[in-house]
Amino acid sequence: MSSAEQTYESQNDDQLDKLLSKVKALRGVTTDIHSDVESQRTGLLADASESFDAFSNRLGSTSSRFTRQVVAGAKSNRLLTMYILGGIVALFLIWHILF
Repeated sequence: MSSAEQTYESQNDDQLDKLLSKVKALRGVTTDIHSDVESQRTGLLADASESFDAFSNRLGSTSSRFTRQVVAGAKSNRLLTMYILGGIVALFLIWHILF
């Protein structure tokens, strides 16, 4: 091998070593990013899941209380409800007759 070829081989090896060190550094950064994303995703999903579970429980509780109130109110205030509906219908008819 001539001295020019040896020089080119040496430069080529140096460039490959630099490229290898950059690839290793990039791999380290991407591994760190992946680890960080996984830890954030796990924490965020757990928090969101807990929030949705709590909301679901509260919504179910509110819905059942509302249903109990409607059923109890409908039994005891049926006559009052009919008067109110009759009044609304009467006002509606009067409004249509006048306007």
